Amino acid sequence: MKIPQTLGYMGLMPFIISLYLSINDTGWQLDAKQVFIAYSAIILSFVAGTLWQTSDETKHDRRKIVSNIFSLFAFLTLLVNHHLALMILAANYILLFLYESKLVTLNQENDRNPAYMSMRFRLTCIVVLLHGSAYYLW
Repeated sequence: MKIPQTLGYMGLMPFIISLYLSINDTGWQLDAKQVFIAYSAIILSFVAGTLWQTSDETKHDRRKIVSNIFSLFAFLTLLVNHHLALMILAANYILLFLYESKLVTLNQENDRNPAYMSMRFRLTCIVVLLHGSAYYLW
């Protein structure tokens, strides 16, 4: 497995651990639900940041704006109740993947190879499933 794939799947661990801690009383000092949401907001912003290009071309301005909108929604989830935050985050992971897929289809993202997009699809599905599980369990 390549390093980006390994890192991608390892990035699921904080989701899984904080979800586990949120439903089991372990005496942990932190609010595991808030940890889950905060980590999710960080990851959503991070993935949205991959839309930025190093080029200063005007055609990339829309991607930069879209990226910032996703980051603002991620920040918003830190300010609302847990259930609403989970819904916003899950919806934004789906929308971000769809937007990125559209860019690939329109051939505007040449560095997004099929293996990367396949991994992104699997990771997005798992993350959305974890958010749905958290919503149900909380």
